[in-house]
Amino acid sequence: MGEPMMTRENVRRDELHEILNENLHRQDPCGECRFMQAPRLLRAPDESGCNWSQDLILRHGRSANGLCAEVASRVISQVAACFNLNSSHAARPAEKPPRDKISSAAQGTVRSRETYLYFQIDTNRINSRGTLVAMNQIERWHRHGVIGLVMSDIAHAEAKAGRNARRSRKAVGYIYSLSFEREPAAKRIQQQIVEILFPQGCRRQGDFNDVRIVYNALHYQYILVTADGVILRNREALARLGLRVITDAQAVTLAEQAIQERDAEAREDAAVLGQPLPSWVGKD
Repeated sequence: MGEPMMTRENVRRDELHEILNENLHRQDPCGECRFMQAPRLLRAPDESGCNWSQDLILRHGRSANGLCAEVASRVISQVAACFNLNSSHAARPAEKPPRDKISSAAQGTVRSRETYLYFQIDTNRINSRGTLVAMNQIERWHRHGVIGLVMSDIAHAEAKAGRNARRSRKAVGYIYSLSFEREPAAKRIQQQIVEILFPQGCRRQGDFNDVRIVYNALHYQYILVTADGVILRNREALARLGLRVITDAQAVTLAEQAIQERDAEAREDAAVLGQPLPSWVGKD
């Protein structure tokens, strides 16, 4: 007989988000760090009985350092042991219909500015000098809330590790996602990535970092934006694992297409509802 499953307090999704951040803020050096999104309800509780996804995106505070990822992971585990989501107040991700099956107008609102594209940039796309034209456009869209833009914790650490103060400052401004490499499937999936990228095995720390960056993007189902030749040359094999890999120029093209579709949907919603067009239509 196994140990009896502990009793957790059921809370709303917004309450759980607040609890996570309150506990994080009590930890040094994470007083200004923040979990950016509320946890999602799982289809079924995990082996411990926790019913929400512990894959959360952490944003660094100004006083943050290399300990923050470890501290954040510990906080998540502690909160997961005490709280569950009240399923009556949290829609399951699988139950959320896609855009093409339910319009914003049907809900009485014009659709938002967001395109629902989420990019994860590699270390080589930091753009600390602002000389990468495509990245300048991507960053502009991100500032306006058109796309999501994050780094992995591995790329974030890489960018801060060198002596390039400008690149370090730019990296600190990015939200980054935790890799959760202790999960049961992580080692198996990372080994598959090694076999794709480095059939002879990883020989340098940079090789190991590339594998972990790719794994992070695959784990969160972000689109990985990179200039790394090894990763780009193997993108078809990575696509078979479920990861989309593109260049920053291709990311711009993809976002432009999504913006055109978004604007068309906003015009349709406004016409149906008899409301004025949002000011951002045709401006992005």
